[in-house]
Amino acid sequence: MRPLHTVPQPFERDHRCAWDASVHRRRYPPNRPYVLPGTLVVMNTTSTLATVSVPDVLLARERDKNQLALASRQGTLVRIRRGAYCTTDAIRVDGPSAAAREKRNKELARARALHTQLRSDPVFSHTTAALLLGCLVWTVPDSTHVYQDYRASTRSANDIARHRGKLPPEDITTAQGLPVTSLTRTVVDCALTFHPLEALVIADSALRLGAERDDLLMMLDARTGLRGIRRARLVIELADGGSQSAWETWVRYELLRAGLPRPRTQMAVQTERGVFHTDLGYEQWALGIEFDGLVKYRLDGVRPGHDPAQEYMGEKDRAEAIRRAGVTVERASASDRGDIRSMLARFTAHMPPDVVKRARINPLLPPA
Repeated sequence: MRPLHTVPQPFERDHRCAWDASVHRRRYPPNRPYVLPGTLVVMNTTSTLATVSVPDVLLARERDKNQLALASRQGTLVRIRRGAYCTTDAIRVDGPSAAAREKRNKELARARALHTQLRSDPVFSHTTAALLLGCLVWTVPDSTHVYQDYRASTRSANDIARHRGKLPPEDITTAQGLPVTSLTRTVVDCALTFHPLEALVIADSALRLGAERDDLLMMLDARTGLRGIRRARLVIELADGGSQSAWETWVRYELLRAGLPRPRTQMAVQTERGVFHTDLGYEQWALGIEFDGLVKYRLDGVRPGHDPAQEYMGEKDRAEAIRRAGVTVERASASDRGDIRSMLARFTAHMPPDVVKRARINPLLPPA
């Protein structure tokens, strides 16, 4: 193992890196979902690939306002938006990342409320559509995104992000009983609109849900002339359905932004105890990268009855088997967002010096 060293000066400069879309298409076709047999896919940070459940909504126009006000004061109802409420049990959650998961529930409930309240049928889009379709998101939106084919009044609600335009029928589908943009349209809209990390998290999970990279690129090509096309294309080319969490996507984003080679997701390691997979890795340098989330080390953190002690011992045995197979595993955590340079230094310590020296910041990928 090479001694740990700091990331070289080239990381500090904002040089343009060479990137060939045709090469990426050949080398990195769309990944298929990787889930171990019998694995239960459960809620992660802010949203997951698990079954989406939209809370039921109570509308003030259909209820006694005094009773709604009393229930709200007593804490049995939660106000979702003007004129819409949900039961507290439908929104509140316990355990890790409770605040983000509650915000997700509120956004899903707000979409259901808006579907009834707006005077014309909106089509939910962008991050809102991603949530309804079951995609992961990096951050839950503060506003509900909708497509409408009319201009909203100047007094329109500020919790709605409106996008004007008439969608073709093939770009509209239904999710959880609500009209949403198709999975392909959702990814392309997000790639053109949001920060590349936000879009990459959604694109990763969309590929895992069955979206085809060629379809995404074809739709993007049909929208030439729009601002952000180059960045959106890069996001779609870099998307990888092997990513199993938003945080894994973040680690990969930082590697790619730094101009380092593209890591393999769910890198297989043959050990004396069978085949294990690391979140990310570089087979050519026998380097695995794992994101450590605290959720699996908390009681009931992954699922009811989950034993963190058993999880810890299993991880320890797995790590030892991978080490015996000659693969070094470096770990990342949410705290590394405060010092990305040091995190990258841990990874580049295992890479050839010439690879690290050639790395240049990708100007199309801004800081996360």
